[in-house]
Amino acid sequence: MRPERLRDVDRRLLSLSLVVVAALFVRFVGLGTRVFHWDEGRVGYWTLRYADSGIFEYNPIIHGPFLPLVNSTVFDLLAPTDAVARLVVALVGGLLPLAAWLFRDHLDDLEVVALGLLLAFNPVLVYYGRFMRNDVLVAAFSVFALGFAIRAISTRDVRRLYPAVALVALAFTTKGNALLYLLCYAGATALVVDHLLVRARREDRSIRGTVRGWLADIWRTLRHSAGGEDGSTQPQLATHRRTVAWTAGHAVGLAITFLAIVVWFFAPRPTLWAALSDPSLLPGVFQEATAGSARELVDLWMTGDMQEHDYLEYAFGLASTMANAAAVVSVFAVVGMAVDTLGGRNRLFVAFCFYWGIASFVGYPAATDIEAGWTATHVVVPLTVPAAVGLAFVAREFLAGIDVAALRDRLRGGSGRIVSEDTVAVSLAGILLLGALAGVLVPTATYWNSTNPDHTELVQYAQPQNDLRESLDDVEAIVATHEDGPDVLFVGADHSTRGSTFYVANESDNDQKPAGSGWYDRLPLPWYLERAGAEVESSAPDTDPAEVADGAPPVVIAVAEDREALSPHFDGYVVREHEARLWGFRIAIFLDEDALASAARPVPS
Repeated sequence: MRPERLRDVDRRLLSLSLVVVAALFVRFVGLGTRVFHWDEGRVGYWTLRYADSGIFEYNPIIHGPFLPLVNSTVFDLLAPTDAVARLVVALVGGLLPLAAWLFRDHLDDLEVVALGLLLAFNPVLVYYGRFMRNDVLVAAFSVFALGFAIRAISTRDVRRLYPAVALVALAFTTKGNALLYLLCYAGATALVVDHLLVRARREDRSIRGTVRGWLADIWRTLRHSAGGEDGSTQPQLATHRRTVAWTAGHAVGLAITFLAIVVWFFAPRPTLWAALSDPSLLPGVFQEATAGSARELVDLWMTGDMQEHDYLEYAFGLASTMANAAAVVSVFAVVGMAVDTLGGRNRLFVAFCFYWGIASFVGYPAATDIEAGWTATHVVVPLTVPAAVGLAFVAREFLAGIDVAALRDRLRGGSGRIVSEDTVAVSLAGILLLGALAGVLVPTATYWNSTNPDHTELVQYAQPQNDLRESLDDVEAIVATHEDGPDVLFVGADHSTRGSTFYVANESDNDQKPAGSGWYDRLPLPWYLERAGAEVESSAPDTDPAEVADGAPPVVIAVAEDREALSPHFDGYVVREHEARLWGFRIAIFLDEDALASAARPVPS
């Protein structure tokens, strides 16, 4: 592009585009190197089962149907690898900085770019943007939905509500806490309205008159959009009717948009396909996809014991994650809110996002069922807006104290003064910027692909350590070359201190949800075994080790406590131990040396 044409491009959009390229690079590089987490293995396995059987029903315990249904198509196009399974999340997370463009009417140029940078490189968003979970998806869809809704209000263009509603529907297909986003939006809006009413009272305007003015403005906007502009020669009644009909038509259109997406994703398969050829089945499919799915979610999260935990423990865990992996956003959000308020700008959008973030920080420890770093995603995202205001303020103060001409002269060998007289302020701003840069780069590099058991402030407990990868590759290679009988045996012997761990009486029970109880202890291994096409069996807890070894397949997997009792009966097997979680759950993998040789993978010395 020629320089004169480059000037015509919006520099904010160009800057955000470059940020997105960098964000995608950070998320895509080495995307498959971390071993699957327990949750990733569970969702990945059921995705493979759906691709094989064509049977899928919504199950709230693995969250929304978005990832299984979308990834089944992605697997058909590419391959069911760890990297490909995380590809959709990485893509959506990498595009999230573009949401800053939708808020350009409420942020200045530097703040828009700062917001894009914070969304691109926050360590929490980077780590879980490389993770096959729904948290980044629900956050991204909800933020883009908010952006389009705000654009619709700013431009008074109802057409922008359609992508907003579609994105809200997509958010619900990813995770049930999309409802919490809407509740936070409603709460933050109530506080903003309160701000406006307080402001009206200070200006000696009545609350009733202010509210009437708002309603009148909404009606004028609707009337204008419906074609009944002021000064029209149409009778007033006809104008009112046209406006009401136009509004009702769009309300129906928005409802259809929302329901179409929800039904498409939540409808059970293959019943949905049958209903497309037999319309008499459509009412039942619609009911199951809407009311039925909502009932399942309520039964799991509202009437069960999912939230029976110590609030303070979970709140402290979230605070630890924010302090270690989101300190820059946390600190600069306070700075930004203070600057915006004390500086007299008092922007409602900045206050809205700050209140949203605080509500999320207070509410999620009560709402979540597991203490995990991914919860911070839903606090970080709203706080990036006031943080962008704070970061832009500090950057502006720093740049204001630098004499650019003198800097150019210094670079050419000159000796002029490049800093203004207020060296303390410029130095402080520079230190804060360097601290912000370090506060992003260091934890991003630290947590980027971590399975370190010392990183529990962000890495969740059910993450295996990466040394498991070599053994998984060997198992898949053995399965690919083994022909006769079962390929893998899971062992739960009577001397095990873990009882019936791994044991499932009938392995076919694992073909559809819910699987046998011992199956869940195997995660994330079922994902790797299913994609390899392995035939799997398990031994009963009271089986004698000698019987286990009699006719055993080339791969045998047991808890590490059983290794000593099993090893004497497995001559010709190499044994490796791995942490199947961050700590406290070691497994022993027995690999037949002859099978390894046949698979053309050397036996480690």
